[in-house]
Order: sequence, then structure tokens, then C-alpha cells
Amino acid sequence: MPPAVVVWGASGFIGRNVVDALQGLVPVVIGVNASGTAVPGCTQTVAADAVDSLPALPQGTAIIHVASYRYFASQFGKQQAEILSANLSMTEQVYRFAMARGISEVRAASSSAVYPASWAVQDDAVALDLNDWPHDGEAAYAWSKRWGEITAELWRRRMGISTISFRLTNPYGPHDTLDEDEAHVATAFVIRAAGDAPEFEVRGDPDAERDFIYSGDAAAAFVESLKLTGVTEAVNLAFGETRTVRDLAECAMRAAGRQRPIKLTSPPAAGNRGVKVRRAAAAKLRQLLPGLAPFRSLDDGMAATLAWYRDALRR
Repeated sequence: MPPAVVVWGASGFIGRNVVDALQGLVPVVIGVNASGTAVPGCTQTVAADAVDSLPALPQGTAIIHVASYRYFASQFGKQQAEILSANLSMTEQVYRFAMARGISEVRAASSSAVYPASWAVQDDAVALDLNDWPHDGEAAYAWSKRWGEITAELWRRRMGISTISFRLTNPYGPHDTLDEDEAHVATAFVIRAAGDAPEFEVRGDPDAERDFIYSGDAAAAFVESLKLTGVTEAVNLAFGETRTVRDLAECAMRAAGRQRPIKLTSPPAAGNRGVKVRRAAAAKLRQLLPGLAPFRSLDDGMAATLAWYRDALRR
């Protein structure tokens, strides 16, 4: 393991899980966020615009880049321009810092959104065709992540920086927002399951299928990958199995120990619908990281998430 890790986006959803996963494994964990506000578990936290003020870092320091524009689910469609420009800027800053400090190992959060909308299976063993566009509804976000992967290859060739880009599917778990309306769907269901409404509301298409991965397991993959050096890859960070949104709702209610009738709201208009089914291959991740522990089942992950949220909502 490296002697130090700089976590870009340390106060975010995945960032907090990564910082938790690094505890006891890496002596120095430096958090980077927009404000410089302290992040529990970090040896030091610095604002993104002040990273150049950091003192010399030990040789072998690595970067985990999980920073991304913090959009809210209800505003995602309206914030595509802001998402694109902010994500491109953060990627540029990370690699500028790496080059300035002689850091040659980067781990970056990409997304399954990079895949062409036409692909039935998001297969990371097949090279992306950049002329085959991602889904129109998230194209700007998807291109910001595609550009992150292109940037990784550019600086591998030019500066010898090795980057493993993890294409996250649908993460859920601790450290997401406490606002049900703005959380990722699985986390929102956990918060809803902890409530006392007589019905469990499911908005949109209950039969849409997604690959859900527990955020702690995703963080463990980032940390396990730090044992590798000299590898540049883009790999799915996926459970490898889809579940419907209806399954997810029932799983959340099982975790809460209270089943309720599911209340369906109208699906979005035809022009605003996302991809019905998103399946992701998961074999490449296990080949790359054979020592990675098995991922939690959806039932186990939702139970752990609910326990964390019940505690957080009481504070």
C-alpha cells in the first residue's frame, strides 16, 4: 500500500466511503474538497484551490479521484452544462497536481454512463466506440466521464501516470445525502422505508433494471487497487446482476421489517425516459483484483444502509 493517499472529493458520497476504507491501511490520508472543511478519518483536509500549498508528499503517494459536480437528482437534466464543465475542470486539476508532485498512480471514479445507449450489456472487455453516443438524457455527464478516461490514457502516454478508472453502476449506502428527494434511488428507498407512510411510493418505471452496488464494497475496490502499480485500465465497478426498481423497494421494506403496499406514480413522459435495462459485466474487475472480497447482496447492503441512516437521522 502507498505511504499516503490524496482523496479528491473526500467529503462526497463515495469519497467518505473511501476514507473509511483506508483507515488503518494507509498512514496518511489527505482529503481534498471544495471548502477545506475537515473530513473525519483524514489526516488533513485542504480546499481544492489550495492543494499547491501542501507540503512535500512521500514518494509513492497515490491519488484517488472521486470528486464530481454535486448535482441533485431533481435537477440533473437542467444541470448538464455545469456538470460537464466542473467535472472536466476537476479532472484537469487532478492530473496537473499529479504531474507537479511526481505522482504516478491515480484511481478515478468513472461511470457506466460512458457506454453507448445502444449496448445491451455494458461490457468493459470491449473498447468504447466514441462515435456511438451515450444516452441523450445524460450525454454531458457521460462525456465528462469519457473525457476522464481519455485524459488518463493521454497522461499515461505522455507522463507515465497509471490510472485505473472504475465505471460505477448504481451505488447506494452510507454517506449519501439525508434528503430523500435528492438521494440516489436505492438510498432514497432506504430513507422511505424508515418512514411511517402507509404506502411505499415508487416514482417512474418499477420494472426498470439496474446494477446496484453497496458503496462500502465500491470503496473497498478502490483501496484494493492501490496494491497494483503500472496499470491503466477502465473497468466496471458493478455487482454483476440487475434488479428491478420494484425489487429494490421490497428489499428496502424487508430491511425495515415492514411491508407496505407499493404505490406507483406515473412514469416519465416518453421523451424523458432513461434506458429500461442496464446490465454490466463484472468479470474484468475480479480478474484485475482477485483478492477483492465478495460484494454484499442487495438485502445485506440495504440492511447495512438502513442501520447507518437510522443512526444519522437521529443525530
